Amino acid sequence: MDKSVRAIDECLSVRGGRLFIEDCDTVGLAERFGTPVFVISEDQLRRNMRRYLKAFSDRWREGEVNILPAIKANWLLALRRILTQEGAGCDVYSAGELHSALQSGIDPRLVSVNGGGKSREHLTNCIRAGVRITVDDIDELELIEHAARDAGGKASIRLRLRPDFPNLWQPTGFANELVPIDIGFQVYKNGIPTEHVVSMGRKALASEHIDLVGVHIHLGRHHYSLTVWEELIRRYVELITELKTQWGGWEPSEIDIGGGIPSPRDPFGKIIGSTADNLLFAGLFAGMYALKALGEKRRYEIISRLMGLILGRKGKKARIPSIEEYAERITATLKREMSRCGLNERGVRLQIEPGRSMYGNTGIHLSRVLKTKYQTRPIAWNWVLLDTTYFFMAGGVFENNLHPFIVANRADEKPCKLADIVGRSCYADRMIPEVRIPDVKAGDIFAVLETGAYQEVSASNFNAMPRPATVLVTGDQAEIIKRAETQEEVFARDIVPERLLKDGGKPAAQSV
Repeated sequence: MDKSVRAIDECLSVRGGRLFIEDCDTVGLAERFGTPVFVISEDQLRRNMRRYLKAFSDRWREGEVNILPAIKANWLLALRRILTQEGAGCDVYSAGELHSALQSGIDPRLVSVNGGGKSREHLTNCIRAGVRITVDDIDELELIEHAARDAGGKASIRLRLRPDFPNLWQPTGFANELVPIDIGFQVYKNGIPTEHVVSMGRKALASEHIDLVGVHIHLGRHHYSLTVWEELIRRYVELITELKTQWGGWEPSEIDIGGGIPSPRDPFGKIIGSTADNLLFAGLFAGMYALKALGEKRRYEIISRLMGLILGRKGKKARIPSIEEYAERITATLKREMSRCGLNERGVRLQIEPGRSMYGNTGIHLSRVLKTKYQTRPIAWNWVLLDTTYFFMAGGVFENNLHPFIVANRADEKPCKLADIVGRSCYADRMIPEVRIPDVKAGDIFAVLETGAYQEVSASNFNAMPRPATVLVTGDQAEIIKRAETQEEVFARDIVPERLLKDGGKPAAQSV
């Protein structure tokens, strides 16, 4: 291999000091399509799908394996078409997501419609389309009964279960508060509380309009650990076994384990930091207060030095297991526990609903440096202002993501300063806070990594900013799959009442 080429992963590399995605120069993409812009690798998306299917199919030979990528992570029509070509099913949450999935020509039997608060109209459309309905609400069976009559068909459903996990004491990644997974799972809104499941299952099995084909669970991105998944599957199987007893011997023909497997460079929750980080900063805060006795100038000098030592450091990164390791632990536990509990695994269809681990590493976000700014006192600090905003990656803000990044045209340069990478909204807009960077200048191109999942689809128009385009690359080819929004489109849904347009918009006289 050319020594000037350095592979980062399957789709990203550095060539001659510049970042490439597949065989496309990201600096060239920024010049051709403008910035900010989202870029997705078609090749990586296909690789991810094939890897998932092989990993689970090789290890679950008891029945068929279906990979149902969570379309909420990225519902662009072109990406969904790619996944349909690869044989993927789909996890959908809303009527809009169902529309996106069906537009791709997907086999409806491989669509799992999840989520609470489904309307009767939505349920009727689901039954007519022939998709699987994952029941989430206590009163949903009655709505499904009526919808099935309206549609003149039979609803295929699964019940979304909520086992108890008293042994999962690891801190959950889903809460800002320091709470264990078992409590985080209990307060999560989705799923049917166990106290209602038995009676609901009996009603479903007695209905001529409903076919109860399986069960569903979603752990979510609580923790990296394989032992967490092992305990999840163990408790899941125990609850299924209890339901078999209560339901006269019924067993599922489909077992859906949901999603929650992290992406390889998972940025999820990294801004919150580890428990050790939180204790360190609590100590730093206390120290800052105590330093007041030294006087203003000396206090700032010490704080500036401490911040330079502590912030932006490279902490020890937790190793994220591979998809194959997750598949091995999940399927082995499922087979062992089903055998132990007397459940028949032969012919059982296993379904997985990956979101961030399917899409995350397929995407990057390119942005141009507008300005740099620094100060040397009272504390030393640097800012790099990009032409984008964290409002274009709102999903990352909600999840406290700390995204990895590369300065695309300085990819071989060493970091030399500490800075906040900020966006152009009027908020603080700290996109990537407290990181070490090379000596960047206006015009340089930043590539924010791991943006293929939950970022473009969560973009908003704060400060009336038009949302950026998305470009799809395969090999050395690139094309737009979602055009940039225009300024006019930002205001396209606004309606100004006719009365406000009269008399130059002056207020009407008020009677006393």
